[in-house]
Amino acid sequence: MKAPDFSLPDLNGNIHQLSDYQGRIVWLEFWTTWCAACQEALAKKEIFYRSLKTNQVAFLTIHVSGREPDPDRVYQFVKEAGFHFPVLRDHGTRTYDAYRLSSVPTDVLITPEGEIHGIYDETVPFTTVIQELGVLLSPESSS
Repeated sequence: MKAPDFSLPDLNGNIHQLSDYQGRIVWLEFWTTWCAACQEALAKKEIFYRSLKTNQVAFLTIHVSGREPDPDRVYQFVKEAGFHFPVLRDHGTRTYDAYRLSSVPTDVLITPEGEIHGIYDETVPFTTVIQELGVLLSPESSS
């Protein structure tokens, strides 16, 4: 399935479109500030993001502002947590809904061709998603 394109601002107001990352593997993480599982997952993703040493993968998080009682709390939350990865702000739940998601946190891996490789909800271990990323990075997957 083709990944739905999006055009979302980051916390600094810069616009990111999925199509900007064509030719790269894209890892999206959908989350909210109130979700305990999201907080745990984001801490792991921060370590992953800081260790990511390849231009083949773009790691982006999408804050699902439409599922927040106070959507602007995201700024303080990110600052206090010390996250360095890109945080994009969904327009309510528009992107979340376009991907047909039903829970947070949810990870989405997108192939360099723009196809959804997999959608992984909070029940899927982080190591499984890393393994799937490895599948996408392997030379056999690009042939």
